[in-house]
Amino acid sequence: MPSGTRSLMLVFPSLEHLGEEVKIGAVIDVIGGSALVPGSGDVPVTIAFWADEAAVYVTPAAAFTLWYGRAVGTGVVTRIVDGMGSA
Repeated sequence: MPSGTRSLMLVFPSLEHLGEEVKIGAVIDVIGGSALVPGSGDVPVTIAFWADEAAVYVTPAAAFTLWYGRAVGTGVVTRIVDGMGSA
């Protein structure tokens, strides 16, 4: 992000309430070390979540919205490595 922050929220559809969402905090690192830039496409990252509940939502093929005070991007989980999401 332009501010240089790596801590963002990821928004997943709620598994309990149709039409609702769940926000889960995470630290995102771009593979290769560059910064996240809004509007960039196909950026491989690793994601470390702050909450254990992430394991319920972060599964391969799960779609999410990247949230930074507003929706700033979207992504899809491609794989799980040692409990860390990769998108």
